[in-house]
Amino acid sequence: MKNRVEGGVIAFIGYILSPLSWWNDVFVNIPISYILSSLTILLLPRDYFPILFIIYYNFTNVLGFILMHLGTERAIKGGGINLSKKTVVKYVVVSVFYTALVYILSILGFLEPIQEIVSTLNY
Repeated sequence: MKNRVEGGVIAFIGYILSPLSWWNDVFVNIPISYILSSLTILLLPRDYFPILFIIYYNFTNVLGFILMHLGTERAIKGGGINLSKKTVVKYVVVSVFYTALVYILSILGFLEPIQEIVSTLNY
């Protein structure tokens, strides 16, 4: 019973992060990626913002797939969790293709660091 509950919680968190939920980008992955990118460019040049955003965005999607897989496996099989290299590669490839739209949006200037938005409001 404990494995089923833990697995269910892990799978649910994965679903929230995965691109399988239609609302996750707007309310979860884009805000997480945006905040992490904005914080990271405090240490790096601003030009890295789009690529950082894409990296963090892909990471949240891949993490979602992996957590769904691990949680479901734990809930069904119980005990230890086994994740194959092939499965991880598949999740990474799907997430990279899915990210193409977000990349295009960032290149076109629809996504800017928080500092840029705040500085334009001050003028």
